Amino acid sequence: MYPSSQSQKSKNNNVIIFDFDGVFADSFDTFYPLIRDGMGSVGFKLSSSQYKEFFIGNVHSGYRNFIKDKKKLAAFLKIRKANYDHYYYDAKTKAKLFSETGRFIKNVAKKHQLTIASSGYTKNVKALLGNYGSYFSLILADSEPKENMIRKILNKFKASARKTIFVTDTVGDIKAAKKMKLKTIAVSWGFQDAKFLKKYSPNKVVKSFKELEKALLDLSG
Repeated sequence: MYPSSQSQKSKNNNVIIFDFDGVFADSFDTFYPLIRDGMGSVGFKLSSSQYKEFFIGNVHSGYRNFIKDKKKLAAFLKIRKANYDHYYYDAKTKAKLFSETGRFIKNVAKKHQLTIASSGYTKNVKALLGNYGSYFSLILADSEPKENMIRKILNKFKASARKTIFVTDTVGDIKAAKKMKLKTIAVSWGFQDAKFLKKYSPNKVVKSFKELEKALLDLSG
C-alpha cells in the first residue's frame, strides 16, 4: 500500500528519484536487441558498445544523432514502438527485476519518499514492478526528458533539489540530475560500468544494493 499522508509529509524533504531500467530492471538484453534489430530494419548496424554510447546523453537524441536521416529515423521509431512490448515480454528477451530489487524497495521505502523517472513506458514499468509499485509515490515515464520529470517530482513534493538524490546507471541521467542541482548515485550493474560512470563524477558509485542502501542514508543525512 502507499504510505499514509502523514508518512508522506515526513518524507517530503527526503525524495529519491530512481531510473528504472538498469537500476531495478535487468533489461539491457531486452533493449539492445530491440534497438539493434530496429536499426537493422532501416539499414544500420549497431554494436552493443555503440548502443551504450546513446546513454552518454539523452537516449532519444542518441537515436537522432546515429541515424541523421529524418525519414529513416521516423521509420525506426515506428518499428521500435510497434515491437517494444514483444521484446519486453518475449521469453528470450523479456525484462525482469534484479533479484534484490524487491527487498531493497521495501527497506528504503521506510525512510525515503520513492519516485521513478524512466525513459521507458509507464505501463511496462508498473507491470514489471507488480506489487512493489505501491511503494512509489510517483512513477513518470513515456519518453519525457529527464529534466522535465525531475522538475515535476520536485514541484509535487515541494522538495529541495540539493536534498534530492537521483539513482541511475547512465551518464545521461547523471548530467541531467547535476544540471538540476541534484545529488547523484551511479550503480555499476546496469547499462554502463563503474569505471566509465566515475569519469562523470557522481556523488557515489555503488556495486551492490547493500552499498546503495548505505549511500542513500549517507547522502540524505
